[in-house]
Amino acid sequence: MYTFGGGEHGQLGHGDKVNKVKPTAIEALEGIYVSQITCGWSHSVALTSNGRVYTWGNGDHGKLGHGSGKKVSTPQMVEKLKDHKVVRVASYNEHTAALVEPFDDSGNFPGAFGASSFPVTQSFLQDMRDLVDDDEYSDVTFLVDDQPIHAHRAILARRCDHFAAMFRSGMRESVEREIRIPNIPRPVFLLLMEYLYTDSVKIDLEHSVDLYIAADLYQLERLREMCCVVVRRNLTGDNAPFVLQNATDAHCQVLKEICMEYIVSNFDVISKSDGIKAVSHPLLLEILSLRP
Repeated sequence: MYTFGGGEHGQLGHGDKVNKVKPTAIEALEGIYVSQITCGWSHSVALTSNGRVYTWGNGDHGKLGHGSGKKVSTPQMVEKLKDHKVVRVASYNEHTAALVEPFDDSGNFPGAFGASSFPVTQSFLQDMRDLVDDDEYSDVTFLVDDQPIHAHRAILARRCDHFAAMFRSGMRESVEREIRIPNIPRPVFLLLMEYLYTDSVKIDLEHSVDLYIAADLYQLERLREMCCVVVRRNLTGDNAPFVLQNATDAHCQVLKEICMEYIVSNFDVISKSDGIKAVSHPLLLEILSLRP
């Protein structure tokens, strides 16, 4: 992306506030495919091919979306939009707008399959979901909380590098029909299996922390992101302290930070709720230290 002209507000994106009389490449966007750009009188917006939004320039009225009115002279990603696929951006003098595609019921973005193809049917998803913990044709059994969960090696190996490595390792897990899974609650492991079989899963807030940890263990990046989306969208003044304490106890730093940000921003209300009693004393001190 090249910019030129007036740069007194940093809107050219070159790390300074200098006018450019010739088109100059923005170094901060090198290697990033920009699919759309839009500009106000003193700020600029870029949309990337993977749905990320970068803004820079004059930040008054909060039009850059970074949580303040400060000027930014190099492109910065709008963090609050990173859990959405943005498909179009628009801007005017003092505001910016982003059109997003939300997750649909199957956990995918509508239209993600392209204009010339069609998404799988709900009946197919249900057929795949019915295979989870179905002992017919199963060739591997996981013992979770000392209870069996039936699965199929071919599906797991194709969908998850962790399982693929396990089954080809030559270790006992590669030949034994029963594999013990420690430290993961059975309902959470079933959710992980459902995701692997269907590429979608309904995540309740109560399982979000344990499922994130399981997804991290099995190197399922998209499932981790889905857990983050669920937490961000469902935090309230009543449940945020409980999720925060759960994430802290589980050493889940990513979800802990999401909860901390929410509680610090809404502390005046949450501090008066009964939920705050769920937070340990050291964690409460940490919250207070982050307050402005």
